[in-house]
Amino acid sequence: MKNKQTLQINKFENFASFYNYFPTTKLLNSMGVAEAKFPYDNEDLTENELNIPALNLERVDGVAYFKQFYAKSGNTQHRLLVYGSDKKVYINQLFNQDSELYWLYNLSFDTAPITLAFKKDDLDAIILASKTEMKIWKTGYSPYTISNVPIITSMCMNEGVLFCTISEPAFKIWYATDLDAENIGNINSTSGYISLEDDLGYARKIITFDQDVYVFRDYGISKINYVKKDVSVSQIYASNTKIYTNTVCSCGNSIMFMTADGIYTFNGVKVSKTSVNINNLLTNQNDTAVASSLKDKYFLALRLDFKDEKQILCEKQECVNNAIVVINTTDYSYQIIRGVDVKSLVPVKTELFEKMLLTFNTENNSKLGEIVEISECFNKPLPKYWISGNLTKNYTPKTFTKLTVKADKGVKFSLMFDNNVISFTTYKSGLNEFCFKIYAKEMQISISAETSSAVVEDVLMDYYEN
Repeated sequence: MKNKQTLQINKFENFASFYNYFPTTKLLNSMGVAEAKFPYDNEDLTENELNIPALNLERVDGVAYFKQFYAKSGNTQHRLLVYGSDKKVYINQLFNQDSELYWLYNLSFDTAPITLAFKKDDLDAIILASKTEMKIWKTGYSPYTISNVPIITSMCMNEGVLFCTISEPAFKIWYATDLDAENIGNINSTSGYISLEDDLGYARKIITFDQDVYVFRDYGISKINYVKKDVSVSQIYASNTKIYTNTVCSCGNSIMFMTADGIYTFNGVKVSKTSVNINNLLTNQNDTAVASSLKDKYFLALRLDFKDEKQILCEKQECVNNAIVVINTTDYSYQIIRGVDVKSLVPVKTELFEKMLLTFNTENNSKLGEIVEISECFNKPLPKYWISGNLTKNYTPKTFTKLTVKADKGVKFSLMFDNNVISFTTYKSGLNEFCFKIYAKEMQISISAETSSAVVEDVLMDYYEN
């Protein structure tokens, strides 16, 4: 045999698959999910859970956050709205030393309402629109009902104009120039609609970005041009694959979204595919995919096929989604949280903290969650996995003799070679060494752990050329 050589794995960006790890120059613990907590006081930021169990809900079906400014006191109140399976809307005022949720003005909706915060008569207001009715709540007033409104599927405000997509007919965009939502569905001097009858499909999501309004369609993007009550539309982008419109989200200096063949960005001019390489994991069951953003991160909840026989957390029962992809939009590094069935994501941004809230489809659906830095799901460790590609160049036979790793205690390293497997588990945190003699043409290494913390730094394998 030739002289000893050492194979170094000190960068983990090159992989065949992974989940519940964050692969960088190290294998870091992924983010996780925990019960949502909030500070009761704007001076003492000790966080506590909301008393959602007292509501006896079978499910938390929706959550919204917005701010209301009260001119008389000069105070801004941070409002958290929770919609339950009992059809009621509950409210909690953050920083109010109160963990209870209260039924808001006896409000009930047949379905979880979509919401939009805006200014109405110089007051902070919020629209709540379900499949059968719409209500508007202005600061200092009781909510009032808007009748005979189409079923609204998305809303946005831009330069004093309210724009809406509707469920039927889904090729129409309604607008109201005076911000009077009651004019949606009625044609008059301050409101009307635009028809998008072309080959891009139905209008599913409307969004304002960089002072312009864009409509995301089944198979493309249109731009709404509104100048002095003259409204027109232009095609911006046509997609070869379906756009999952609930994944459309403004994030930093671009809009991000997912199609059936990957994750894309749109900067108002050009659509580009990102380097986030999850294409081999995508399924055709992602109509339920949803996304939101916070700071420089894009959070995407979806269904992935990890092509193994494992069942991780929510996958042990029937679930809708099974993963969250968290993408850093500054460099498109990403992590995959596997085993969480997320229904919706809602960012909360106050002067003192920011966090991403979650509701759930199946497991944990009676809870309100949040993304946390601890790699757990409601106190259960997230099982971690990373596997390399083939480590032998040109399938040249080698004799491997030693594995040296720097990792937390309890991390399992499996060497897969020529249809064989041999495994080792770290017996301490820090440097671990394992000796053996393996002759192999092909070699892969997988790294796994069942613990919350399982950081891996350097992996070295000594070998001899044959």
